[in-house]
Amino acid sequence: MAQNKDELPLNQPLEKIKMETDLEKAMDLAGAGKFQFAHCALMVATLSAAILEIIGSSYILPAASCDLDIPDHLRGIITSIPNIGIILTATLWGRAADNLGRKPVLLLSTAIAGIFGMMASLMPNLLGYVICKSLGSLFLSCPSSLGFAYAGEMVPLRRRDFALLLCNGILMFASAACPIIAWAILPHNYDIGSLHIQPWRCLTAANSLPLVFAALWLTRAKESPKFLMTKGKKTQALEILRHIYSTNSGNDKEKYEVISLQSSLEDGDRPNDNCENEKKSGQLSALALLRPPHLKWLALTGFLMFGLFSLLNGLFLFAPSTINTMLKDKSDESMTVCTIMNMPNNETSSKGCNDGISSGTFTITIITSLVYSTLVMLISLSPINKKIQLIGMFTVVATTCLISVLTRNRIVAGISMSALQVTGLGIGPLTAYAVQLFPTNLRGTAVGAVMMFGRVGSVSGANAAGIFLAGACTATFYGFAAILIVCAALSFVLPSDNKVSSER
Repeated sequence: MAQNKDELPLNQPLEKIKMETDLEKAMDLAGAGKFQFAHCALMVATLSAAILEIIGSSYILPAASCDLDIPDHLRGIITSIPNIGIILTATLWGRAADNLGRKPVLLLSTAIAGIFGMMASLMPNLLGYVICKSLGSLFLSCPSSLGFAYAGEMVPLRRRDFALLLCNGILMFASAACPIIAWAILPHNYDIGSLHIQPWRCLTAANSLPLVFAALWLTRAKESPKFLMTKGKKTQALEILRHIYSTNSGNDKEKYEVISLQSSLEDGDRPNDNCENEKKSGQLSALALLRPPHLKWLALTGFLMFGLFSLLNGLFLFAPSTINTMLKDKSDESMTVCTIMNMPNNETSSKGCNDGISSGTFTITIITSLVYSTLVMLISLSPINKKIQLIGMFTVVATTCLISVLTRNRIVAGISMSALQVTGLGIGPLTAYAVQLFPTNLRGTAVGAVMMFGRVGSVSGANAAGIFLAGACTATFYGFAAILIVCAALSFVLPSDNKVSSER
């Protein structure tokens, strides 16, 4: 039984009282400090590695178009390969994380995804490249989504929102790293004796290697106490909490106040009519996500994630090649981006295949990526709540999407198209909602399902952009802007931060 410190006898030594308490209180007593910093850094590294693998194609495909003989009509499909694999396996990996644990599932999937990505850089033709990328994509769901839930479960409730938003803000710099890495690698020649290595192969390997490094780092991670509690492993959960306390405070583990953990609704589910019977059966089925009250939140957060990723991993991935096309056009006439895109032979010259990327493209994408990443970081650290961040983000990006298609200034168009990456600001808040609105037993599955909606948006957005940019460019931009406006309106339905906290 928990002891009340107010009832301490006068002759009792002034030392911390040992107690039995629930997991959230025990995590709060373990503190937030060095351990959470290191764990969140690991999750950011894993998520960043997955981002590089997913969006790296926006620079790899234009650079490899001649060497791999990539037809224009297949670029959208090849660009969406990582997201297709994630869609096919999202619920499987989410359920695996809920049943087998966060650490082993994340470690295995991250390592295998990195290995297949490295193998793709060695393939001699387009078919081999696509096969390796397709196989690797089947393991990308975990490193691209589970890290948010894993990070949130290791942080005390009072700091959880801040930690997830901070992680999301830092993740924006992973997007900024993509053009920087491409700029550092693509302009150079790589010769080993008589062997010539194409720059795009080096870039493919460089984008996949961080997954391997992240997997090695994951061997040092601790399992989530929340997961262990759902499996009835209270002793192991308590031992991890003692380690967290010792790391944060510098004190011996034995000085940790908690000697036993109580099972509570926080370790399983929030009270509702449906879950009462499910708790008696000892486990929650993934089908519970399709029942009230979870269905409403799954549909809402899923659609918002769909709209977000249709831009971020869809239209935005074509921004570098579109900006490159604008800047390589030598015409002095003032034209909109769609006018230039609809011109014949806008990507190849009559003298043969041209897969070069102009220095101006790198300049615009690198500078804007750093500026927008810094902006997202500052907003993530600000006291602005999640709901306002989402409404503002969707509204601003819809505006920049319209500016991109209407302006005749090429620099303004390039900056506006680069601003589409600001949609990344919404990943953290939406994932934080998924972590908070669903119970622990369903959290991994729920986050995976919500991210799956996002991947469907990625595939839809990438293929729509790849197919329609050349033939219906203006309508394509207007269509994406309309989706963003609808998402901004639906964001008003999300609960306020205070209401979510009170429900917990």
